[in-house]
Amino acid sequence: MNNYLDYDLEEFECWNLYPQHRWVFNKLQLALALGYRAGPVPVNPSHIGYYCIRPIYNLFGMGLHAKKQWLDDTDNQKIMDSYHPGSFWCEWFDGPHYSIDYVWDNKWVPIHATQGYNNSDDLTHFTRWDKINPPAIPLPSILDKLNDVKFLNIEFKDSKIIEVHMRPANLTGDWQDIEDATVIVPVWKNTTKEFVNEHKKAGYKFKEWDDGCENKIENYRLGFLYK
Repeated sequence: MNNYLDYDLEEFECWNLYPQHRWVFNKLQLALALGYRAGPVPVNPSHIGYYCIRPIYNLFGMGLHAKKQWLDDTDNQKIMDSYHPGSFWCEWFDGPHYSIDYVWDNKWVPIHATQGYNNSDDLTHFTRWDKINPPAIPLPSILDKLNDVKFLNIEFKDSKIIEVHMRPANLTGDWQDIEDATVIVPVWKNTTKEFVNEHKKAGYKFKEWDDGCENKIENYRLGFLYK
């Protein structure tokens, strides 16, 4: 397998590195290409239900400004007016949240998979990530067009793709150089010392990790505990 560390990139670096694939950064375009019900703010959806509203472009990551929102035919315009004009809505998907790194070997082959846990009322602050065996999720053929980038990270809700990154994200991110850890517990600014100390007593180690979001969210991440 190619050395994935050679692809230790920030999301914004991929913009200039892969100009031929910039459509991937456009989350609205990706959602439409995958056949989801989606549209830009302030266009109203034609189906009543829960939607995820978030930025069309977000090269910082961390689920910034993403929110679960109920939309019906009553106060939609008022709700739409409250969102940034660079946002879009997409149908809401339930199910486990997966983050999977892939390598291209005549097809996309999973090489590292994790499952994350958060609350639908807060799409940024995950409470835990577990290393898992890669689930058997069929990928659409449109992703074969990205074979020249060599590695992908794909985020899913159950079997639904919600984001595609043209780089490995697990193996060059949190899971890099943490021995044979199987669990990661994020430590946020508001995480108590008691919480951290209890995990250390249980055998967890702490790693400082700056996500670069200190000036973007109040409760930013300081690092994580792993075991």
